[in-house]
Amino acid sequence: MDSIRVDGNDCFAVHEACLKAREIAIKEQRPILIEAISYRVGHHSTSDDSTKYRSRQEIDGWSHWSPVTRLRAFLEKQGLWSEKQETELRAAIRKEVLEGVKIGERKLKPGVKEVFSDVYDQMTPPLLEQERELYEHLQRHGCLLYTSPSPRDRTRSRMP
Repeated sequence: MDSIRVDGNDCFAVHEACLKAREIAIKEQRPILIEAISYRVGHHSTSDDSTKYRSRQEIDGWSHWSPVTRLRAFLEKQGLWSEKQETELRAAIRKEVLEGVKIGERKLKPGVKEVFSDVYDQMTPPLLEQERELYEHLQRHGCLLYTSPSPRDRTRSRMP
């Protein structure tokens, strides 16, 4: 399979690579892989401390190459974006997100059953075993569960 390698930190280069890949896929009816080379400045997850395997200086050295930082600098230089717009947008988004969180926090959480039943049409034997083990664990510790036949009719109860 052919591929296109592109600077994944350059939004415009990635856009051009996507246009070229689309052209090849449509005109030549064949797949093409886009390899966008980038640097992950943040941690993999909240449980990952990437400073354990790379220095703070290395991370800081890459921060100015971030696609967001680079695009913002370009837009500001073109007079298409400003610090004032950035501040206003961030405040508006923060307000919207916090309102969404408040709404979400008022909703009853899904039952434990949905952890297992929401992915597969028919649960696999390992999932059935994990579900059994979880219910046994919860029952041993007297945990409060949300149980119901459907999300619209959810009631709180203790494990049977």
